[in-house]
Amino acid sequence: MKTLKALVIASTLLASTSVLAHTFNEADKAIKYRQAAFTMIAGNVSEMGEMLKGKTDWNDAIFAKRANQLSELSLMPLEAFYVEGSDKSKTNALPKVWTNFPDFKARLTQFQKDTSSLASIADKGDKAAIRKAFGKVVKNCKACHSDYKAK
Repeated sequence: MKTLKALVIASTLLASTSVLAHTFNEADKAIKYRQAAFTMIAGNVSEMGEMLKGKTDWNDAIFAKRANQLSELSLMPLEAFYVEGSDKSKTNALPKVWTNFPDFKARLTQFQKDTSSLASIADKGDKAAIRKAFGKVVKNCKACHSDYKAK
């Protein structure tokens, strides 16, 4: 229920900023956009993780749906990091994002590849393969958070 509530809130935020996807002209709009995308990413990862840990009932269709949504969502945040001034506001993004942008971008690009792979595997329903692919996604998340996100 907690995850569902977070997804609803994030969906609302994302819907209110979706027009900004190609028209960022203010740093605060870009920040809100990427934060909404990351909130949605976290919601999908959380729900899939709960299924894999047995905290919620396994459901092939729901897992595949969340994996596919995650893959689509992974494409969203990067463009909002390019907006001038979006590194100046108070966010959880560390300055290192911009001072080491090639590495940050490479990690986010790898995250996109990993989530795409997870979506393909989830559609086939092989739980062992799903678990392995999900592990790669989460490992990627944690590594990027360690280096580029304030605790």
